[in-house]
Amino acid sequence: MHSYAYYRLPYSDSYTLIETDKEPLLLGNIEDAGHMSGFFIAPFENSDDCPMMLIRPDRISRINLLDKQKVEVHTDTSSQQYQPEINRAYEVAFRRFHTAVQNGRFKKLVLARAKVAEFNACNLQILFERACYLYPRLMIMMFSTPLSGTWIMASPEIIVEGKGKAFHTIALAGTMKWHEGFMEWNSKNREEQAIVAKYIEESISPLSKDMVKDGPVTVRAGDLAHLRTDFRFHLNEGVTTGTLLSSLHPTPAVCGFPRQEAKMFINDNEGMERSYYCGVAGPIGMDDETHLYVSLRCARLEDIRNDKYIWKLFAGGGIMPDSDCLSEWKETEMKFKTIENVLQ
Repeated sequence: MHSYAYYRLPYSDSYTLIETDKEPLLLGNIEDAGHMSGFFIAPFENSDDCPMMLIRPDRISRINLLDKQKVEVHTDTSSQQYQPEINRAYEVAFRRFHTAVQNGRFKKLVLARAKVAEFNACNLQILFERACYLYPRLMIMMFSTPLSGTWIMASPEIIVEGKGKAFHTIALAGTMKWHEGFMEWNSKNREEQAIVAKYIEESISPLSKDMVKDGPVTVRAGDLAHLRTDFRFHLNEGVTTGTLLSSLHPTPAVCGFPRQEAKMFINDNEGMERSYYCGVAGPIGMDDETHLYVSLRCARLEDIRNDKYIWKLFAGGGIMPDSDCLSEWKETEMKFKTIENVLQ
């Protein structure tokens, strides 16, 4: 019944391991998380098969990365090469999503896909540490429970972060290959990010009287670049972290807009189970601090056979009226590469 979670905050030289020999606490309502302390895990949509849960630690260890021998890290030199053939199922799903956006039913939809790949077996803690060295700017997490299985992720997207009543969240959307120097964003990416920023601003406004918005600016996430707007605020009296989380998750960055209708459309038309991809994970209420991130750039361990690990990788992208199927396919390939660099 052993469950654990590793996490390394962005730019930190140390990471935390929490462990328990008890079953994780299952939560029926995301607002309940605001009164809890531990490592929080939520799926894209709560269900019996993919429950929302909290790992309540029996043991907490903090490990200094500077005290450890640096693990071997390398990136695939073929990272610029994309799989040219668009999967037929993805092509059909893209047409369905794109039509719904073009017709004005949605301002934005997020279409995700998954692929299964085989990698050499490696100690899971070593994989986690490799991700820490590869991606110092990202939130690195690995968690494992009997109900969720084992997941690893390198997420660039804060959903709720704060201490006491002071909080921070971001609107992160738009994707390009990172390069040095000025980066020119097209209208599709700017509009996609603006939808997310407006939604987050309108969600926070009833919960806070002092929200400050900053951005959008270009930020780096591994080999990718995104547009990011930051929101800093204090919660009104009586408003909990759980209330804030409930108002935000899932944001249009991973779902679409209007949110509830988009979520239903995704469940009916995407053709796969997102599970904990596009969910939320991270420490909540620990030492009066919360660091919850959207579960992105992630993979789930499916099987171990013949000294090989079989991982299921997840990636997605925002569909707008002027989206192109091949461009969206290439975007998911770039996002897969972030976690492939860790697993290979």
